[in-house]
Parts: sequence; C-alpha cells; structure tokens
Amino acid sequence: MLAVSEHATFEEAGQALLPFALQPTNWVSTGLGQSLDEALVPAAYQRQVGGVRICAAVRVSPRLEAELQVLFRGPGLTLLKAAELLERFLRLHLPLSPNTEWRVVTDGRKGVRFSRRWASTGLQA
Repeated sequence: MLAVSEHATFEEAGQALLPFALQPTNWVSTGLGQSLDEALVPAAYQRQVGGVRICAAVRVSPRLEAELQVLFRGPGLTLLKAAELLERFLRLHLPLSPNTEWRVVTDGRKGVRFSRRWASTGLQA
C-alpha cells in the first residue's frame, strides 16, 4: 500500500504537491489516450485530505502534449464539490481565472478528473 502524505486542508496539500508536480523533471509520460491514474503513479504525486485522495501531475502524451491533470476521489464527491476542492487546491499557486479552460471527466468510482493544457504548443523533442 502507498504511503500518501496527509494534510489538514486542500490549500496545504496544493502548496506541498503542486511545486513538485509542475517541475518538468517530474512530469509523467503516458500512452496515447491514457489519463493519470492514482493507482499507477508513485505516492509523491498524491495527497490525502480527510477522506479525499488527490493526485496531480503534468502528463506528457506520446505526441508531446503537456497537460496538468488533477484527480479527486472520495466518498460522496459530486462534480460541484470537486470543483470547489480544485479551486482551494490551486489557490496559492494557480488561482482559477475566468478564461481558463478545464476539461472535466467523472467516473463510476466517484472520481473527478480536471485537466487543462499546460504548454501552449506541443513540446519539441
């Protein structure tokens, strides 16, 4: 079982996890069409606040497209509640702005994944 760091608030979790996840040496490469899955990434990319698990990383696709993905998973988590948690999680490093586009995907296991393009164009190899 992974030893995931626990925090008292979502702001504190974001302050601890985001600088690590946003550092290019910590970006995660995935296969075509794959998304970030907390079961597949090391504990360093995850945090726990109460009953909510958070997983955050910049995912680099085989086409060298970089996107920030933040996944929230917990009992009774709704889309609206997850959006509030995202705002709190990002508050100190990446405050949400009105014209920032985020994609949202929910799954049957009570998880909500938010993603947005991190680099404006594909990376160059």
